[in-house]
Amino acid sequence: MKRFLAAFLLLFAILAGPLPAQERFDATLFGGLNLCQIDGDESGRYNHPGLRAGVGSSMVLGRDAQSPWRLSAELAFSQKGSRIVRESFTRTIALSYVELPISLTYSFLEGRLRLSAGVAPAVLVKARVKDGGGEENNALAEKFKRFDWLPVRIGARYLFTDHLALEAHFQTSMLSISESTGSGSYRIFHENKGTFNRIVNFGLAYTF
Repeated sequence: MKRFLAAFLLLFAILAGPLPAQERFDATLFGGLNLCQIDGDESGRYNHPGLRAGVGSSMVLGRDAQSPWRLSAELAFSQKGSRIVRESFTRTIALSYVELPISLTYSFLEGRLRLSAGVAPAVLVKARVKDGGGEENNALAEKFKRFDWLPVRIGARYLFTDHLALEAHFQTSMLSISESTGSGSYRIFHENKGTFNRIVNFGLAYTF
């Protein structure tokens, strides 16, 4: 993660041009709701809610402050997981991550609408699994990996004032997040099998 952050900061420095800092950069506070599931856990519903909040910054790409292209980075706390409900069985998986999303964005409508695509590597800070009436399943919780290296993320942000925006994102892991596959799912090709976070996020953002 440290190497990833260092490479990103180096990229910022290379792309930075002669624009004044106040024209090239902005800063954002954001918060919202995650609707979560885990592909490969025998449940396909977005019925596990979580919170997501953090800070971010974006940088104009190019020598013109009106360029529609920006490179953005965020630091976020994000709750993920799933809830499995069957006739004789329930399980809640609660995963808490610290994320570092990196995105390329393109602006429309005089900068009001931003579409973005990128990656959101994350560090797992806590995993908790509860079965049935609340029994802790520590053995399964310990199988979740420390890093989710390659979640891909797309999103949109609409500024309805000069500073306040509505935003929505979709995110899914491309590498398995657990040593345990459950029923198993896959990404891109069948050999890439395991369990994968999938999240739809809605929230508010305030840009300075």
